[in-house]
Amino acid sequence: MRRLARIFVAGVAMLVAVGVGMPTATASSGSCPHRFGSPQKLTDAGGAVVQQWTVSDLRASTDTAPGYPLAGRLWEATASVEAVTGAVTPIIPNVYTVSASGERYQVLWQVASPSAIPGGTITQGQTSTGKVYFDVTGADPMAVIYTNGGSHPAMMWCCNGNMTMPMEMPMPMSMADCPGCAGMMS
Repeated sequence: MRRLARIFVAGVAMLVAVGVGMPTATASSGSCPHRFGSPQKLTDAGGAVVQQWTVSDLRASTDTAPGYPLAGRLWEATASVEAVTGAVTPIIPNVYTVSASGERYQVLWQVASPSAIPGGTITQGQTSTGKVYFDVTGADPMAVIYTNGGSHPAMMWCCNGNMTMPMEMPMPMSMADCPGCAGMMS
C-alpha cells in the first residue's frame, strides 16, 4: 500500500512538473465527472495549448479494420478533440480502452478508416471528430483512458451502468463524488 501511495504521488508530481492541467469536466456537481460524453481538458506547461477531449459511445464495432489483422474483436468509441487554445495535434496513440479486470487495449491508430478520427493538427477553435478503434482480445472494455506516457491516466471516461473496475491506476482527479466510481480508490 505504501508503494502504491509513492507511485501515485510520483505520478501526480510528474503531471505537475510537465504542466499538464488536471482534467476538468463540465458535468454538474453530483454526477460523474468522467462519464462518457463529458469534456475533459489537457493544458501544456505554459498554458499556450489547451485541448479538450470528449469520448462517447464505447461499443462493439460493425466496421472493418482495413489492412489490420484483428487478433480479437473490433470495438470503437467516438472521440472529439477541440483546440481550445493554440494549435493542437491529437496524440491518438495515447488512447486505450480498459476492461473491468484491468486489461488494456491500445487504440488502433494505424487503421486507415474514413470513419477514424483524423490525426492532423487543428487550429484554435476547430474540432476534430471520428472513431477510435480497439482490438479486444479478452474481456469487454468498460472505460476509455488517455495517458501522457506515465502509468496514470490523464483523462478517463466511464460511468456506464454499474462499474466494478478495480482502480489499480489512480486517477489525478477526484472520484469521491462519482456515484459509479466511489470506493474504487481503495
